[in-house]
Amino acid sequence: MPLPASDKDIDQWLVRLCEGDEQAVIAIYHGYMRSVTAFVRLYVDDVVAIEEIVDDTFLAIFSKPDQFEGRSSFKTWLLGIARNQCHNWLRKARKEPAINARTDDAFGTLVDPTPPILDHLEQQQVRQIVRLCLMRLPEAQRQVLYWVFYEELSVNETAEQVGCAPGTVKSRMFHAKSRMADCVRRRLDGGIA
Repeated sequence: MPLPASDKDIDQWLVRLCEGDEQAVIAIYHGYMRSVTAFVRLYVDDVVAIEEIVDDTFLAIFSKPDQFEGRSSFKTWLLGIARNQCHNWLRKARKEPAINARTDDAFGTLVDPTPPILDHLEQQQVRQIVRLCLMRLPEAQRQVLYWVFYEELSVNETAEQVGCAPGTVKSRMFHAKSRMADCVRRRLDGGIA
């Protein structure tokens, strides 16, 4: 199995992908699948839909790899495709609500997965509250949280990824954290968020 692709070597992998190299498909998928999945979870909370959107995102690039023009990093371009796929799915879901849609906890990895039973129930409730509060943030604030906390980028790197000034990133982070804290606090105290 090839090493996962990264933005450093993506040009080589894209050339190989255009030549029909199956190893390039595997390398690109393994290099970016976790980031794309985490990003899609910012928009969609249906497990089946998340998998579908991630697959559709990769199919879009695998079918037309020559569309990447290098005006941004490959990951930024890829996440832009993922965002468009999410918006398309959400638009369709509003028209045709899913029956028995299953959901997954996007923040399951934030809490120890093997707590005692009573603690586990409490932690599930907290994760649900955090997820609800996160989904109530404006898209711009969710994106900044993604880049800073999941991708562990600096403020300047995040500003480059989202296309705004570093001061704007700091402002969005401040407001996102403030809104999250307020929402979580109200939900935990039994109030309405």
